Amino acid sequence: MKYSTPDFGTRPQLHPVEQYVPLAFKLLVYGILLLFLYEAADAFYEYKPGQSWPFLLGTFRMFTFLPIHEAGHLMFRIFGTTVMFLGGSFLQIMLPLLWFIVAFKQRSHVAPFGLFWAGENMMDVSLYMRDAPVRLLPLLGGDKAGHDWHNIFSRWDILDSSGTIADIFYFGGLITAVGAIAAGLYLAFAVFFSPPSFTPVPGAESSKSGCTKIENLLDDKLEPK
Repeated sequence: MKYSTPDFGTRPQLHPVEQYVPLAFKLLVYGILLLFLYEAADAFYEYKPGQSWPFLLGTFRMFTFLPIHEAGHLMFRIFGTTVMFLGGSFLQIMLPLLWFIVAFKQRSHVAPFGLFWAGENMMDVSLYMRDAPVRLLPLLGGDKAGHDWHNIFSRWDILDSSGTIADIFYFGGLITAVGAIAAGLYLAFAVFFSPPSFTPVPGAESSKSGCTKIENLLDDKLEPK
């Protein structure tokens, strides 16, 4: 009575569905992000009064970016007026950045996804900064006196530098978003061409040899019978 034991060092043979569907899904996700970035690259550089937002960008911005931004104002209002104005844009960038940091520390392939949204929000904030001198962006509530970056730059007496600072955030966010997509695609293909292999569980080899000894002992006892 002999038993075969699994070879922990061999690479599993994946079913085509298991191998190709995850790659196709990742390519679809990063394709959508690439479209999103294409729309954002134009819309977030300069606000054109009367021009409607692209559908994908406008919808996502309304239901994700804006609620996070407003939540930042509520969270930081206890620290004073200036910090309250900063809080909206700060949370808008830091929330996806923290997502990226946590995922990166866990070596998760979701990390580029969080990094992409950090870059996108940097670009969104840059548009708000660039609008500070002219205040053409439609604001929630419609009161131009509540323009975050006009108030911040005016308090710091750097309103004339708003365009330069906006460029730093815009191009920094653009590079971050492009790098995130590139990293995500690299990881997707790396996993596809190098599927995970079985690795021995700590102590597996010793238990394996122990089981073999027990099996041989049972064989010796049972063979005479």
